[in-house]
Amino acid sequence: MTLRTTLLAGAAALGLAATADAETYTVTASADYSGPFADVMPDAMAGLQAVVDYWNAEVGEGLGVDVNLKIYDMRYDAAEIAKTWPSILRSDAPIIHLGFGTPDLVTLMGRLPGDKVPLLQGTAMVGLVWQEDGWHFSIRPTYSHEFAGLFSHLQEAGDGPLKIAAVSTQNQAGFVDQVNGVKQLATQYPDRYTVTSTQWADTAPVSLTAQMRAALADEPDVILVGGTTAQVIAAAKAMDELGADVPIVMSTHNGLAEVSKGLSLDQMEGFYSAFSFAPPEKEDLPIRTVFEEYAKAGSWGTITEQSAAQAILALRVLENAIADVGAENVDGQAMHDALLGHTYSEESLLGALPTLDFDASAPFPVGDIKASAVVVRDGKIVAVQDDWFAVPALDKW
Repeated sequence: MTLRTTLLAGAAALGLAATADAETYTVTASADYSGPFADVMPDAMAGLQAVVDYWNAEVGEGLGVDVNLKIYDMRYDAAEIAKTWPSILRSDAPIIHLGFGTPDLVTLMGRLPGDKVPLLQGTAMVGLVWQEDGWHFSIRPTYSHEFAGLFSHLQEAGDGPLKIAAVSTQNQAGFVDQVNGVKQLATQYPDRYTVTSTQWADTAPVSLTAQMRAALADEPDVILVGGTTAQVIAAAKAMDELGADVPIVMSTHNGLAEVSKGLSLDQMEGFYSAFSFAPPEKEDLPIRTVFEEYAKAGSWGTITEQSAAQAILALRVLENAIADVGAENVDGQAMHDALLGHTYSEESLLGALPTLDFDASAPFPVGDIKASAVVVRDGKIVAVQDDWFAVPALDKW
């Protein structure tokens, strides 16, 4: 055996020993490969996995820690989550669970404080779960906060109060909550915002001509449609029939890319999607660079970045938990305490999220909440601006 071979063999042995001695922690995640979000799920989970792989290679190795990401197909179904969660606790002992939408919240939020496992959502929150001292958290504020950030930007660029008409679904509590939050915005800042009307519709309406005719009678500046892609498409077609051209504002789950599968971008000129992570199209975006380097599957886009942002925050929390209690002592309690006990800078979050601060008063970032948005301009989806929008302070509704 040559000296070089001996050295290489020794280095390999040391590497194996270091790997064997690494502290391994499991992070679990909810997916939906067989429910309403099945079409975007490969990209969403690719975002999670790419960031975990990046962290293990570039951060965890130096800390003597390895993260094992385990993904479960929960089908966006509360019953499936309820059935699966006890076995996750028993077999995985996760230090944090990465949720995907309302079913995770409604199923788990009541038992998380007893289970001592924090839940971190990538989707926005609603006022209905705005509770103190919970173990359910989101990387994003409520949908209403996100809309308020864009509305503030639009109002400042205009003249007088911004007139907002809403289209929503009365039998979907989360969608009603979006409207109630925007009404709270108008109540707090009557000189800046007016909600002219709320038009109720089915989640998958055949036609919205009657509702849009009523909404347009008040000459709104924007139409808020935070529910479904079908509602956005029906609202846009109704405006075509009525000869009107008012920008529609939507969220991410029914955003511009999703709606463009049913409408051409030319038909969506001036339409907005509001959220609180960086626009995927932003020119200088370090988390996109990480995805491009480490992703083994999937393509970059809104849902991918949302999941990547969710993952990087969870892993930065783990770094702080390690610093607080030691690499061998991290558990759900340590993760919960680290999330609440530290501020997370935009730089540390790879530009995906603004600087975030959490406390026990809300399940979402507190303090100076920021938002962002994209818009269709000249047939292309582009960022409204490079910087974050400041979100007006909202009282609990």
